[in-house]
Amino acid sequence: MNPGMAAALLPPLALLAIVVATVLRRPRILSGEAKPALILAAHPDDCVILAGAYAIFARAAGKRVQVAYLTCGAASATLPRAVIRRQEALAVWRGLGMSREDISFFDLPEHAVSAVSSWTDADRARARAWICELLRQLPDGALVFLPAAGEAHVDHRGLRRIALEAWAASGLGQLSFLEGPEYNDYLSVLQSPGKVLAFLVTGIPGLSRLVRGRRPCWTGFAQGGPSWTLPPSEERLEQRRDLLRGFVSEDGGLLVRLFGDFERYRPVPSPEAGLSAEPPRGYLSLGGRRRGVSAILSLIVMGELASLLAAMAARFVTLAVGSGMLGRAAIAGAAACAVALGLRRRVMLDSRVLYLALAIGAVLPFLDRR
Repeated sequence: MNPGMAAALLPPLALLAIVVATVLRRPRILSGEAKPALILAAHPDDCVILAGAYAIFARAAGKRVQVAYLTCGAASATLPRAVIRRQEALAVWRGLGMSREDISFFDLPEHAVSAVSSWTDADRARARAWICELLRQLPDGALVFLPAAGEAHVDHRGLRRIALEAWAASGLGQLSFLEGPEYNDYLSVLQSPGKVLAFLVTGIPGLSRLVRGRRPCWTGFAQGGPSWTLPPSEERLEQRRDLLRGFVSEDGGLLVRLFGDFERYRPVPSPEAGLSAEPPRGYLSLGGRRRGVSAILSLIVMGELASLLAAMAARFVTLAVGSGMLGRAAIAGAAACAVALGLRRRVMLDSRVLYLALAIGAVLPFLDRR
């Protein structure tokens, strides 16, 4: 097979890979009756993003659901923001029929997403003891929800480690731990094909508006096997969105747009397995995202496809206006514009690859003739 034919086959093969991965990665449906649950959340609003649908499912079956917040949702529990977020959390769960005794706050300080954690070893030890006591109070067979590996927020990662260490210290093998993703910057066709495709689409001018605000660009697992989800229910989905809207201080409408349609869980087999999964392996930091090999290949394929389309467009121009100075000037001008757009400072890598590939594809046919 010559290089040209191989290059032409790359785009359809990449699309086929995304379709196959989407089918293989369809979440399994959780079967059986609802169980009592404990949702471990770093901040108010994380609780619903992580397991709001399961809380609704369990409450409808008359099971107890508890929610524990590791931070106060602000730099200090005395700040107005922390007070407001606590009130919102209590109101949201009160609407689901939960009592004040079902909601716990540990009140560690909140951090910015990529900040360095200020929690001390003493803070973490106290938090482990607190979660350990919550675990011991759960009935056999209860479910415990915690953030998945690879979370972008430092507080989510901190909570995950503390919770898994508390599980190990408690020695409670009769509980089932489920991890759920909130938001991260890991891209893998195998793990989250829809997420990779959405990022590629956002790199295309004009088409990015089709997924803006509704794209699954922040959620999805970074590693592991198939995930689980609840049986489809429009009523439950709308209830979950209502819970998200209750966090007004965090822009409930935006939470609905970003997280209103997605909730997945994956079992954590043991504390040791959960701890060893952080950070996820097999990714390369590139263009502000962590990309797996499959995601990098998809980016290359997008560039190849853009180059082929630009070459076709250049040939069309030469057929329409001729291959003389006018045609060459039009194509060179379009290529120069694409280069200029691609070299802008704040252009994301996916868009930069697209623009530069368009420029190369437009001028390559003329270079070949020489």
